[in-house]
Amino acid sequence: MAVANSMTSEPEHDLATEVDDLRRGLLPMFLVPVLIASWLWFLYITVSTWEPGLNDIAAFVLTLGTCVALGLRGKHYLAACWVLLVNMALAEALIVKAQPASLAAASGVLVVIAANALLGSREAFFVAALSAGGVIAAAKLGAAKSELPYSPAEVFVLYYLTWGAAALAARPLKTSVEKALAGWLRAREALAESRQRRGELHKVIRALDEATYRLERMNQELIVARREAEVARALKSRFAATVSHELRGPLDLVLGFSQMIALSPERYGVPLPSAYRADVDAIYRNVQHLASLVDDILDLSQIEAERLPLVKDRVDLEEDVVKKVVNTVRPLAERKGLYLRDELAGGLPWVLADHVRLRQVLLNLLMNAIRLTDSGGVTVRTVQVHSELVVSVQDTGPGIPEEDLPRLFEEFRQVPQASQRDKVGTGLGLSISKRLVELHGGHIWVESQKGDGATFSFSVPLPGAEPLATSTVFTDESRRRLPINETCLIVHDDPGVVRLLGRYIEGYRVMGLTEKCEVVGLIEELHPRAIVTTPELAVGIQKELARVPYDVPIVTCAMPHYGEQVGLEGVLSYLIKPIRPEILAAVMRQIERDGEMTLLLVDDEPDAVRLLGNLLTALPRPYRILRAYDGEQALEVMAKTVPDVVFIDLLMPGLSGEETIGRMRADERLCKVPIIVVSAKDWAEGPVAMKMPITVQTGQPISMAKWARCLQSLLDALSPRYLPEPILS
Repeated sequence: MAVANSMTSEPEHDLATEVDDLRRGLLPMFLVPVLIASWLWFLYITVSTWEPGLNDIAAFVLTLGTCVALGLRGKHYLAACWVLLVNMALAEALIVKAQPASLAAASGVLVVIAANALLGSREAFFVAALSAGGVIAAAKLGAAKSELPYSPAEVFVLYYLTWGAAALAARPLKTSVEKALAGWLRAREALAESRQRRGELHKVIRALDEATYRLERMNQELIVARREAEVARALKSRFAATVSHELRGPLDLVLGFSQMIALSPERYGVPLPSAYRADVDAIYRNVQHLASLVDDILDLSQIEAERLPLVKDRVDLEEDVVKKVVNTVRPLAERKGLYLRDELAGGLPWVLADHVRLRQVLLNLLMNAIRLTDSGGVTVRTVQVHSELVVSVQDTGPGIPEEDLPRLFEEFRQVPQASQRDKVGTGLGLSISKRLVELHGGHIWVESQKGDGATFSFSVPLPGAEPLATSTVFTDESRRRLPINETCLIVHDDPGVVRLLGRYIEGYRVMGLTEKCEVVGLIEELHPRAIVTTPELAVGIQKELARVPYDVPIVTCAMPHYGEQVGLEGVLSYLIKPIRPEILAAVMRQIERDGEMTLLLVDDEPDAVRLLGNLLTALPRPYRILRAYDGEQALEVMAKTVPDVVFIDLLMPGLSGEETIGRMRADERLCKVPIIVVSAKDWAEGPVAMKMPITVQTGQPISMAKWARCLQSLLDALSPRYLPEPILS
């Protein structure tokens, strides 16, 4: 209230001040005429009578009062007004005393009018009384005993009528002036407020400029940080790939020779002393652990970079996954004296899944269970729970403390067991299993108590069920739908191509499918942004989509098959070191023929050639082994003898493996010889080219803006060539 009162009283005070200032401006307007009138009166009296008297004194009084008022008007306005009015009244009284019978008394109305103008109606009321009293007194003194032509009452009536008329006449003018001044004051206040607001706006603009500068700086820092993060991620992936490549060669030798010494000592003729057997077995077990760790790190790096695509197909979970994995690990369980049982529900529906990755998950769980169980055994169960298929692995091991359960699925996290120091794993198996299960839209969990074994379970959703996001954290029934339009569906019969594209497609979750008949079901589950396939498969996919009300863009291009990149035409298989005997046996079964087969082994590492020869001779087939240690030597050997199969490494000094294969394909004698590549480098890491043309098919019209964006993306990705390719000597 105090603030409001001050705000309301301040304009009133300013208005009174402005009115006073206007009145101060009127004082000179009265002083000059009064001064002129006093001198004119003095001249008139002097000319008419030539005798000094009261009239001359009246002129002198007027002149003196005017001069005094003129001197006081700057600092003492009220005093100057009162001096002027009093002197005017005194001069009028002197004139009336000198000439009482004249109408000089009527000149007092000028004093009343001047008082109204200079001081206001209230002060003019007292001035009128003072002037009338002085005139009446002076008239009586001047007339003595003679009668006056007017009575005192008439003088008072005249003066106060003049006062009233002046007051009434001044009221509209005063009101108009006050309104005008009030408007002017409001305009001045608005101007002051606008100046204040402009100052505040200027401060805000400066603050916004500073904030904009900071935002731009932070944006630049974020761009730099993102670029650094992308570079770091690329360097991390490159480092993982380089380390894996550098480790695979030595690991192949250590793992291969230690496996042969530990598992097939009879091949060496001379029995190994018992003191060495435990050490060789330890070497074999630890190098297996190291090889598994390298593979796990590569898988984990691809999952973290979201470049691990799934190649989905119609999968019978029990036949294609559970039984095959159980048969694989059963010998390991039997060697430890453990039972391995499978309690399968039977008749379970099929699922759309990557059977390779599901086998990897179940294999990790079974290997952990067997490794940590000393007595009893392991039981694998399958069951359907609502719209999910659940696989459980129950063991009779030492169990897991309750406080350690939440940390089981973290990277490099292992539950310490005092009695299991010789059974430590990589610490990545459960983490990778969790990521792989979540990529399928399922989840994984564990139930255990210390001393009472553990049960690991994972689920796979049925087709059409609500999938789960890969980053879901499960608390009771909390689930969420996968983001729509963030999936790219690739239909191709070669899973290697799907995994290759998954490394390069940024910002999309890549899903692969080997059978076009499952496209509709996967579209309903994933809602992909587009389908990428070959021109041959695109026709069948369009027929499948014609049966449903879906319109999904189809991108077609001639995608390469395994080993079809430049320089590797006709490659039968691509084996990545370290080579496992069972994989080598599976490859050789593809080219079995009657009689002895001639095999050429080409590698710049003599130990690798010797190991591969030992692995091949261990197979129950008659093989003639030829050896070469570089490309030139391999061509010389083949010039004399045409082998049935060539095993060749790609990275060799001098004539590389690609160049050697190219020369073989150019030779009529060698162009049909099957080639098996044995390398520590994954073929997908090399330069793989896609063939033209690339087409986009969609059932709905595309707007010009979208087409322009598509065209711009193509223009940014393509580059012309105007100069011929250089000829390499």
